[in-house]
Amino acid sequence: MKKRTPPTKEFTVYVVPAWKWREFIAFELIGGFAFYLVCKKTANSELFGIAANIAGPQMLRYMTSLYR
Repeated sequence: MKKRTPPTKEFTVYVVPAWKWREFIAFELIGGFAFYLVCKKTANSELFGIAANIAGPQMLRYMTSLYR
């Protein structure tokens, strides 16, 4: 009689290069926060600052991708 083997549990490993993390931190965190502060102070509007926080990093990423 054969002994039953437990089912194998497979998992996927994703490797994220370090330059992707640096790009995320630079554009999303630092760039987004900078756009938020600048637009909030100049327009005196919280909603405009939030919109700049969303749109600013996307604009930065688009502009830098043109030079690659």
